[in-house]
Amino acid sequence: MGNSAEKIDRLQAEFSECIGAKWVSRHDTSLILKPRTTEEVAAILKTANRTATPVRPKGGGTGWWSSTQPPADGILLQLTRMNEVLTIDEAVMTVTVEAGITFSKLEEALGSKGYRLMIFPESGKTATMGGHIQTWGTSPHTSSVFEDQATQLVGLKAVLPTGETVPTGAGALATATGHFGRRFFPADLTGIFIGSEGAFGIITEASLKIYRQPEVSLTKIACFPDIQAAVDTLQSFQRAQRSGGISTLVEQRLVPKEMLIAAIPRLKGSIPEMCPFLLVLRTEGDRSDAQRHMARACHLCREQGGKVAVQDDLPEWWAGRFGSFPAAALGKGQRIMIVAMVPFDRVVEAFSIAEAFGKTHGLSLKLRGYPFGGPVLLAHASISWEAARPESREKALAQARDLMDALMQIGAVPHRVGTDFLPVLTEKLDPGYLDFVKRMKAMLDPNGIMNAFSWQ
Repeated sequence: MGNSAEKIDRLQAEFSECIGAKWVSRHDTSLILKPRTTEEVAAILKTANRTATPVRPKGGGTGWWSSTQPPADGILLQLTRMNEVLTIDEAVMTVTVEAGITFSKLEEALGSKGYRLMIFPESGKTATMGGHIQTWGTSPHTSSVFEDQATQLVGLKAVLPTGETVPTGAGALATATGHFGRRFFPADLTGIFIGSEGAFGIITEASLKIYRQPEVSLTKIACFPDIQAAVDTLQSFQRAQRSGGISTLVEQRLVPKEMLIAAIPRLKGSIPEMCPFLLVLRTEGDRSDAQRHMARACHLCREQGGKVAVQDDLPEWWAGRFGSFPAAALGKGQRIMIVAMVPFDRVVEAFSIAEAFGKTHGLSLKLRGYPFGGPVLLAHASISWEAARPESREKALAQARDLMDALMQIGAVPHRVGTDFLPVLTEKLDPGYLDFVKRMKAMLDPNGIMNAFSWQ
């Protein structure tokens, strides 16, 4: 199609006819497109594939993972116009939404009918469902029982890099009466798109489980003199949950003291100085069960040398999931997140590694996390960089990769790898696994247009 400027000019004219000139804009040598429907996304990708034009999807732009800037001589596909609730199916307890809907808008729609989700990202006011899924999102209010967004999905609609539209889960069956049953013939195809950052296609719709609003949500703070006591308590919680003893304990979150006080300022002075490691405990459900299980959880904390720091039920914690806690967690400026699944028997070592790494590089690193699908802590840390100095991101990214590598050396497994951490991951992957992923990528994206997903 000639040189890059001429090519972008022609594509701009073509896409203006496809989705309307109002929703097509230029950014240097790239295009920013804002489609409204799955059909428009499909038409864009067909053209991009035919012309070998790079494409990068973007949701709310709140993520800390790979870049959401337009690719050079390519297309940034922003999905925020696709922001509607399509169906709330009370018969099978699911909701189907467009990928560009924000969590706060969806929460409002569900709340009006007495329902809610179980997953709330830190940037929930502006984070979109599609972006959250395609970066394998978790959240500070993710329940340790319900894990992450992947466990809540029952199906998707995605557009492949070549422009074909593919439903997954029961939604692929014409006679299905609703979106339920994610694992459907011949395999769990929904999982291909989770955490892929658009490498295998762009999610345009998602169907998720919904839950009744609980009668109560109770929160307590337990503090511990050392990290080992906190980990031992988490293990005792898991044993109790397996026996059904504290089934309404849906959150057990290890948080830094500074973050908790920033989220709930009135706690300043309530946390003993000699107990720097804090667990946020939350039960929810019927009042009697929630109170009984909270009492049991607090007893288990005391058995491991912990103290219940605050006696009231801290309603600010749950109420602030779209407000005070996100502000405390995110802070100011840009950050690169390091997220790894650390076996309980390696958590103490992981905390020591992060602390030593921070001292070496002059960083304030505070690991936090929660149990994740078994005796594993999903541990988080972040390294900041300055948006006004793009070169500072490269330095922060190099540090983040080094820290991730150090955690992997003790047996941790990266979660939400993203393209940022591929150089650290690929050298440690089984060759057969790596070859399989490359072949799948080549099959679905023969011209390599989708995101910077290079496994070379």
